[in-house]
Amino acid sequence: MRNFAFNLYLVFVAVWFTHLSERIAILGLVRVDLLLVASITGLILISRNDLAIPSPNQATPRTRKLIVVLLVYSIVVIPFVEWPGSVLNQGLPNFIKALVFYFFTAALVTSEQRLGRLLLVFVTAMTFRVLEPLYLHVTTGYWGSFAYMSGDFMNRLSGAPIDVINPNGLALVILTVIPFLHYLSPLMTLGRILYAAVLPSLLWALLLTGSRSGLLGLGAILLMIWLNSRRKILLSVAVVLAIGIVVPQLSADLTDRYRSIFDSKTKNAATAEGRIVGVERDLAVAMRRPFFGHGLGTSRETNANFGGEDQPSHDLYTEAAQEIGFVGLTILVVLIVSIASNLRAASRELKQTGLASPLLIRMNHAVQAWLAMNVLFSFASYGLSSYEWYFAAGLSEVTRRFAAELRTRCDTEVPVPRAPDLRSLNAIRRPSPAALIPTPPVGARRLVR
Repeated sequence: MRNFAFNLYLVFVAVWFTHLSERIAILGLVRVDLLLVASITGLILISRNDLAIPSPNQATPRTRKLIVVLLVYSIVVIPFVEWPGSVLNQGLPNFIKALVFYFFTAALVTSEQRLGRLLLVFVTAMTFRVLEPLYLHVTTGYWGSFAYMSGDFMNRLSGAPIDVINPNGLALVILTVIPFLHYLSPLMTLGRILYAAVLPSLLWALLLTGSRSGLLGLGAILLMIWLNSRRKILLSVAVVLAIGIVVPQLSADLTDRYRSIFDSKTKNAATAEGRIVGVERDLAVAMRRPFFGHGLGTSRETNANFGGEDQPSHDLYTEAAQEIGFVGLTILVVLIVSIASNLRAASRELKQTGLASPLLIRMNHAVQAWLAMNVLFSFASYGLSSYEWYFAAGLSEVTRRFAAELRTRCDTEVPVPRAPDLRSLNAIRRPSPAALIPTPPVGARRLVR
């Protein structure tokens, strides 16, 4: 039964990220996403004793406690928020949809084989989300979005028409794929070849998004890869060469947009400054209800009514402050720190045991790079009810659990005595011929004479 639940989870991951229910009408009609979530939840509850769920005698992982506290807090404060109806209609359902990635991962991934299968489905689905709009761009000239710049506008690549994500959202998908592909592709037979073939397309799509946050996020990933690399000089040279080749090929608009990260005299500098102003405005709006917030999932509604902008806060931390107050924001920050702590502790234990498989070691590096990128990217993107934090929490808990099991095995394992070397025994039992000749007593020659 637990195998069936895990296989359903793989189907859910594929359906959710490829938006299959929107591509196939009958799947959307029967609400296949909801059916899968309900079925998996039911199977987990039925086979609870067979899954990776702490028993009453086991300590509950800290990350799980924090996620439960965040969920319970968001529900308890509903009577005190600005728009409780919006929370019940949209905010809470969307938040629960994100949380299932933690609970399903932590409960169902009970072996390294399952971990590998889950990551394969996840990375494949996310790669498809990038290659589809890039293919449409090449074949039909599709862009999907644009940005204003000093009275003019520039085209920006966004998600495919059926995958409604803006250019920054597409950049986040690309930055999710890169660390997992980088670390996990060598584990497959043709992995390195596939990685080398797909990476240029991913980087090209990232540049076409015009996402400055995406470029900074890529820098965070490269820094994490560089810190874990044994070939730092070679990697540094490769990055410098890539920059030297790519930058001259960029259009004038894209060059101007990326220059606006550090140059205030560019056409796109106004939008960069607008982000800073937006954070200040969002923070001022959050101060209207600093303790309990305006309600889970109401950032856009809050800004439309009190901030003069009909859009959600483009900063995870001001978004959380607006929706669940500064108390909820504190819980969220502690949760992120707990995820990072899990990954560091797992990395330390995997190194100490010396028994870890390449999958565990590489997956740990990939999630660390992904988390570092998300922390930086979150200063320019909302995401309180997005899957990435809770999926990362699930992966960190799984890694920590596997590392602890290896550590226990290493501590309790009794070394098996080796069989004796028969040749050495024979050498001991059979003295050399010279040793058989008796040694004459002292002064024997003198007596003979």
